[in-house]
Amino acid sequence: MKDEIPSYTSLSNHESEEFLMLSAAGDNSGQNNLLARKTNISRDEMNLSEFPLTVLSTRANSSIKTLEFNDSIRGKNGEKVNRSWIITGADKFGLPTSSDDEVLLGLLKLTVDQQFDSRKVLFSRYELLKNLRWTTEGRSYSRLQKALDRLSGVRIKATNAFFDNEAKSHSTKNFGIIDGYELNDGRDNDRPSFFSWSDVIFRSFQSGFIKKLDLDFYLALKSSVSKRLYRFLDKHFWYRSKIQMNFFIFAHEKIGISRTYQFVSSMRQQIDPALDELKAVGFIKDYGYQGQGKGTEILILAASAKPRVILSTQKSSPENHQVERKESSSQGTAGTLPENLWTEVPRSDDSRQLRAKLIHRGISAQQASKLIGDKDQDCLQRIEKIISHFDYLVSSDSTLVSKNRIGFLYRAVQNPGKFKLPGDKQDRSVSAGYGKSNQTTLNFSQSTAAGPKADQQADKLAIMKARYLVERKLEVNRLKSEVEKELIARIRKEVEVALHKLKSLISESRYQEAVEHGVEEKLAKLFAFPEFDEWSRGQRKRILQ
Repeated sequence: MKDEIPSYTSLSNHESEEFLMLSAAGDNSGQNNLLARKTNISRDEMNLSEFPLTVLSTRANSSIKTLEFNDSIRGKNGEKVNRSWIITGADKFGLPTSSDDEVLLGLLKLTVDQQFDSRKVLFSRYELLKNLRWTTEGRSYSRLQKALDRLSGVRIKATNAFFDNEAKSHSTKNFGIIDGYELNDGRDNDRPSFFSWSDVIFRSFQSGFIKKLDLDFYLALKSSVSKRLYRFLDKHFWYRSKIQMNFFIFAHEKIGISRTYQFVSSMRQQIDPALDELKAVGFIKDYGYQGQGKGTEILILAASAKPRVILSTQKSSPENHQVERKESSSQGTAGTLPENLWTEVPRSDDSRQLRAKLIHRGISAQQASKLIGDKDQDCLQRIEKIISHFDYLVSSDSTLVSKNRIGFLYRAVQNPGKFKLPGDKQDRSVSAGYGKSNQTTLNFSQSTAAGPKADQQADKLAIMKARYLVERKLEVNRLKSEVEKELIARIRKEVEVALHKLKSLISESRYQEAVEHGVEEKLAKLFAFPEFDEWSRGQRKRILQ
């Protein structure tokens, strides 16, 4: 069976209007291009994109038979409604894996091509493998059959979590995905292969609770986390242009990150690379975090400033409900933007971005606006360097900023031309600051001798290291305030034992500083904060731009 160019009748309303406009203009090639674009567009059932269906790895743990996800929403009358989404796999075949999500969307593509005319969908295995961009060698056929076994064996118990688009309400259902399948290779008979959707899922298709999904885009994503993020975000970006929710709910209940990751730092190591990938390919505009600990929230901006569907009400989704968010701190954390800044601080706008950075470092919003003002591009670039150097001074406990950090930064940005930065041509021997000596001054003498390019690279590397130290320090401080006191006490005891010989050789204050440093180092390692080389690989493009 070969893919067919969809007919005019398979187009959506706005696509039909475009088709008729092209027809009126006599643009046959435009009509053909519009229809051809449909071959890459599939559909996604929106209940199945709200919660995970599969584990995030390509191989499920045989000892784990069940996945469970939970959240809370506000019902029609404003009452709190707890939802759960429990997935069980067949004992023999196990839980679905990340590649089974691809197969599921491939089956939906076959159904789209046949215009949802029957629960029973005829197909050839070769056609399905081509849709999935898999190879057509023997192991791909075996992999496909195992995926169909797992999808046929899965059951979902959705408690207050299945949206019935006909009744326009949530319901509790226990259902499967695929009722059965049959594979034929054509050697013994001429019958095509087929599979049958479950009645519950197919009714949801027919009720229109499906959305468009760019299958090519989805399959081109590199990681299973990126793909899961894309499906979840693509559903919600259909109705709004930004998503903000509790980070723990987002990571554990919506994306399926293992609950063994219990701290923001370790969870971000799983989530951030996938968000960076979606940003790099132009699906999202930006993302950030605010709050601390269990109150941390994530905010993600769609690439488009407007939702693709304008609702007649102020509700945020077709279910007409909002996922409940936990209370969080109004203060942003390192590398994040407070919520009230997101709508006015796009990264492409240097002045607004710098304003946000100043606010993050303790300067009031009003003062930050006054400092940035209408300065020209050269001045803004110098302020950017001043902020980076300020970060370095803070991370290295420089005496220049020990008494009044905010005052130091304010005066530096207030007169950026008078502030002496490391590497300033007029006097490279002068320490950074207002002519005062500073032992923590960055040294660019080696790069200067190599020429402007080497000097520039050294600047960028120093900036990156400064940001790394600041982010690491902030994360360690957060951990010290959040982890169990017993754990901190045990780590401190271990460090004191290791440094006991040093105690008689230095002053008490220096000894306590050494112990504190040892505690911080152990915390960073215990909670897997990356070393500089690993951290910089994920940050290099953004920082060196």
